[in-house]
Amino acid sequence: MNSSKSNNFALSIASLIFIVLVAIGVFYVFSKHIVIVNVCSDNKTLIVLDSGPSCFPGVSGVIAGGVPYFINSSTVASSVQLTPLSFRFIGDDPLLYIWNQNMSVSARQYDFLTIPDTFKVHMQYTSSIPTEFMIMNSTEFARFETGKVYSYINSTTGASISLWFNESAGCAGYVAVIKSVSGAAFIIQPNETALYAPASEATGVCA
Repeated sequence: MNSSKSNNFALSIASLIFIVLVAIGVFYVFSKHIVIVNVCSDNKTLIVLDSGPSCFPGVSGVIAGGVPYFINSSTVASSVQLTPLSFRFIGDDPLLYIWNQNMSVSARQYDFLTIPDTFKVHMQYTSSIPTEFMIMNSTEFARFETGKVYSYINSTTGASISLWFNESAGCAGYVAVIKSVSGAAFIIQPNETALYAPASEATGVCA
């Protein structure tokens, strides 16, 4: 009887030691990956994507490119290091950098951009000569492309452009064109950002 109790006690101790070792192992693994925590408001989850962190409702996690991207983390995890991501918030919404690579545009040509929906877009750039930055809907762009008399939602001219466009927060119906005023070749140095701000209803030309 005593022998049976001793065996049970020894088994319990061994089980407890095993559980403690497993817990230590799990803590060690996660301590290498999850360090900095940010929390989204309104029950949204902060997901770290290739383009940077974003707040999404009803999402539990993602796997991108075979590398784990952790919930509520502002770091990209790897087996050897943590890489901080460059992002910031305006209020509760993440502001993402979506275009910052210089671009050359040939004479009598233009640069075409799509305007992402569920985002408010801040187009900011400098150019080597004065340019015209135009936001159009699909019908207006078709007229522009075919050389007909065209119109636009918004137009800003200059060698230094800084413009917020908010009507895309609930609409995917917009594109943008950048062309030089004189028709000559030019170089753009952009710093375009997008603020994640999905509208509760359709906006702009989609309304």
